[in-house]
Amino acid sequence: MEVEENILKLIKSRKKGILQNELWKKADIDRRKCSRIVDKLEKEGKIVREQETSKGTRTYRIMLAGAKEPEKVKDFKPLLAGNMFAPCTGCALECVPETCPPLSEWVICLINEE
Repeated sequence: MEVEENILKLIKSRKKGILQNELWKKADIDRRKCSRIVDKLEKEGKIVREQETSKGTRTYRIMLAGAKEPEKVKDFKPLLAGNMFAPCTGCALECVPETCPPLSEWVICLINEE
């Protein structure tokens, strides 16, 4: 129980959680024991873990449940000219930008906004 509490404190001490391959070293336990404790805490809903690669090695970022950072809102305003979306976004045509009518129309719309 004391080891679990120590692990939870270590996880809580990091705003963005802690990597599992770092956690067992900081907790001063072997990685198999750490893995079993992390599995148990995850099943109990106390923590969440997300797969991540650190220095070329697959590991997990472990965070307290509910402490996950909110996803950033994507800003598409730079792709808009009025209510027209940038035509090159998702375009599969092979064209020359200087002679592309949809792109020219979008640029003119963009200029007229200013």
